[in-house]
Amino acid sequence: MLPLDLPDDVALRFAVPDARGAAPLDALSPAERARLATFAHPDRRLGFALGRTAARRLLAERLGCPPEAVPLALAASGAPVVSGHPLHVSIAHAGRGADTLAAAVAAARPVGLDLERITPRRPDLYRRILRPDEHALLDALPLGHDEAQTLLWSLKEAVLKGLHTGLRRAARTVHLQDVRDGAAVADAGEGSVWVLRYGRRGAFWVVVALADA
Repeated sequence: MLPLDLPDDVALRFAVPDARGAAPLDALSPAERARLATFAHPDRRLGFALGRTAARRLLAERLGCPPEAVPLALAASGAPVVSGHPLHVSIAHAGRGADTLAAAVAAARPVGLDLERITPRRPDLYRRILRPDEHALLDALPLGHDEAQTLLWSLKEAVLKGLHTGLRRAARTVHLQDVRDGAAVADAGEGSVWVLRYGRRGAFWVVVALADA
């Protein structure tokens, strides 16, 4: 993996399927197990279980409690939150079956995490996600077209997850101002500035977005 240069107050943890292609369920809360049972597709169940497991184990280390006792809940927006604690958390998963990758990040300030598998995409995807003044970023990155498009998409989605809006808000409302050498800066409007760190884990981009202190 290409390392992410994360600040000391930010912790990141990954989770992958076991040798049977499954996820452990022992860390999940009863509510999470009930929610898991509502997902019809096995990839959705696997990604959810792995993501929640990564978050609970990461937060357990921070809070000094068993993973199943971590007060992980959902905000009204549907984003994960740590009830009664100042920590912020974000969860992501991507891929399918045995190639599923999940992760969680925790920080003392608003944070968003995104994972994206690099796959062939519509060659004009960038026109939907980038503002005209961002097109030069695509050309400046020393990457193949699919790698670059996927990265720029992931940078924007990480910010939207940090804002707790997800894709209910258009990607073009996040303005990427600089992307280079594993780092980026984004302006989400109304004084909301985000610093981003990114790297690769196999075929996946890993992006962490942090509210600028």
